[in-house]
Amino acid sequence: MNSPSLLHDLLGPLHMHFRAARAAYRAYLDNGRTFLFAKSLRRVNVSARALLMARGYLLPPELREDAAALVAHYDAWLTLWTEHRRATQPALSDPFVFENSFTYPKEAEASLEALFEALDVQ
Repeated sequence: MNSPSLLHDLLGPLHMHFRAARAAYRAYLDNGRTFLFAKSLRRVNVSARALLMARGYLLPPELREDAAALVAHYDAWLTLWTEHRRATQPALSDPFVFENSFTYPKEAEASLEALFEALDVQ
């Protein structure tokens, strides 16, 4: 059995998650912040969180805190998302906006992306 690869089993897929999340967030903003587009963003965030939880151990020790920061953000965001959905029961075309003081850790994403780029060119 092949051992998991940092580049192919974590950083590559995570790079695509980050790209998909940016596209989903842009679509959410550009389309009236509706529940339909919030659901797309949620799917990407759930998937990125699962990937980090399953494969984050592959990261060098100095980047594991970045992974933990992303997971913590996803946890808070998903909790707020779920509670807001429960409270509002939105239709796909309804606005879906909630307060979130736990901002996205852009520097954590940047650190993981820098490692991806460094390994991807080798």
